Amino acid sequence: MPVAYEELEGSPRLRINDAGVSAVRTFRVAWADWPAFARSLIGQYQLIGGALHYVPPLPFPGLLNLIADELAIEPFDPRNPTGDTLQTLDGATNAYSGGARVTATYRTLRDRDNRSRDDLPSVPEGTILRFRSEVAAEYYSTPGRVWSWDIAGAPKVPEDVMPGILLPSGGYELIWQRVAYPPWAAMRALRGKVNQSTFLGSPSGTVLFTGARATREFQFLEDGGLWRIEYQFLEQTKELNSGTKVGWNYFYREQASAGEHWLRIRDATGDPPYLSGDFSALFAFET
Repeated sequence: MPVAYEELEGSPRLRINDAGVSAVRTFRVAWADWPAFARSLIGQYQLIGGALHYVPPLPFPGLLNLIADELAIEPFDPRNPTGDTLQTLDGATNAYSGGARVTATYRTLRDRDNRSRDDLPSVPEGTILRFRSEVAAEYYSTPGRVWSWDIAGAPKVPEDVMPGILLPSGGYELIWQRVAYPPWAAMRALRGKVNQSTFLGSPSGTVLFTGARATREFQFLEDGGLWRIEYQFLEQTKELNSGTKVGWNYFYREQASAGEHWLRIRDATGDPPYLSGDFSALFAFET
């Protein structure tokens, strides 16, 4: 049943800056209703009959990409609590006939449908996926004996000269918010593996999953609340003479094979240093 509320005078207030749009709304609800009202603002997942049902949050009217991500609850009239004197610390708290003042802060937490980047992984309804990256390069030294001067006679480059190759590299962070059931098993299984298919526009084998950080969100909700997962990835790209881009399992070989110095390596069983995995498992609920 929907919770009855009123929006108070002076609400809402909005702010627009380079980080996006933020807003604050202030409500008044019955004191006993504030937990249910808070859940309706934040949204939640409910496990009913073994099936997971998503209850979406109440967005800011007219700005559907603004979602409440912080709530403050306090007595509307703090000077007039109701009820008997409290006897134990673990008993009921004060109640207030004047109701509760709920201040909701809304922030731009997503670009709706990720339109600015359409190659992000698909995530369950109600969760939010954000992307952050750092584009860089690595300096890879090679022995001088591999090279010759590009002049008449092609004299060898001296041993003490170490020509360097600049390799494109970078770091990715995918922040997955409002996660009901994190994929713990997938996170463990995929650590130290590379992408078996194109991931974030990068060819297979070029992105390495290095780990994740998991923290709680909205802990007051039942069933342990929600989670925020921060995934870390590293990209390394080398380009073959054919123009094909390869990654972590290719290393520089002095004696080129068919004119190619970047070659894939393997162990005695035929396995490369980095096995591959399906990264889509990182973005699915594990119930």
